[in-house]
Amino acid sequence: MTEKRYTKEDHEEYRRKVDEQEAKEEEARREKMEREAARQAWLADGGSASDFEKAWPKLRDEGRRQRVIDADRWAREMQRAHGPNRI
Repeated sequence: MTEKRYTKEDHEEYRRKVDEQEAKEEEARREKMEREAARQAWLADGGSASDFEKAWPKLRDEGRRQRVIDADRWAREMQRAHGPNRI
């Protein structure tokens, strides 16, 4: 009787699946924390929980848009700070 050996490819596939699952879980945790922080700020500013639930998709998308703009601005500032490429 022959046993199937655990190969490098098996391990790579296992790691890919584990890493993918961990990335999904981390994304879910990050979004949950972001949502809760926004909810607390919304409520502290006098908003209602039901209004927050309605506004959340737009707030999330606007936050994402702002992070992209900020990342682009930061990259441009770094490029200017290091001067022109001398290649």
